Amino acid sequence: MATKVKKPASAETTATEFNGAAAAVPPGVFAGYDELADLGCENFAAVLRANAALTEGMDAIGKEVMGYARSSLENAAEAATALLAAKTFEDLVQLNSDFAKASFERMVARSTKLSEMGVKVANEALAPLGDRVDATFQKLGKPIAA
Repeated sequence: MATKVKKPASAETTATEFNGAAAAVPPGVFAGYDELADLGCENFAAVLRANAALTEGMDAIGKEVMGYARSSLENAAEAATALLAAKTFEDLVQLNSDFAKASFERMVARSTKLSEMGVKVANEALAPLGDRVDATFQKLGKPIAA
């Protein structure tokens, strides 16, 4: 038994059928969809701006961390050289104590700076999204124009 395969409709036929069906829809059914589409586009643009701010901020934080690591290694190398050159045990203890104290102070200062940078990045990244949340609630809170 042979079955007859239905030939798919051409794009032109499908478009004509769709346009005819769309013309039969009562006016006002699609009212407000353009506004919602624009709202979605604006929200997406805000996400892109937030992503750009986050990327830029994380890059700055990464550079700061790498700078701290580099300076810490340089300071440790200098301290090791000084410790090897110490003449007495008391000098050795004093140099080690000074190095530990200076390292701790630098760590606290850099940690504070990184915390401030993190807060700044978070605020800059969330600012575009916060604005869009307000705009979205305002837009969706009012009735759609008929």
